Amino acid sequence: LVQVPCIERNTMGAIKAITASQLALQSNPDKAKVSLDAVVKTMWQTAQDMNSKYKETADGGLAINIPISLPEC
Repeated sequence: LVQVPCIERNTMGAIKAITASQLALQSNPDKAKVSLDAVVKTMWQTAQDMNSKYKETADGGLAINIPISLPEC
């Protein structure tokens, strides 16, 4: 039920990741304002704080708020 939003989000995430990697490879890591370790630590903390029903379980968000009627097979 959450497949389409996930596909779109993953596509945009891939584009952003490629762009970010290109920018990172062209820059000097000594001039970085935020270290990679700080970013990874923050992402981990955010994941720990996130309610599990929003983690690809179809138990929250659009999956429970948008009614979908499936045809009989």
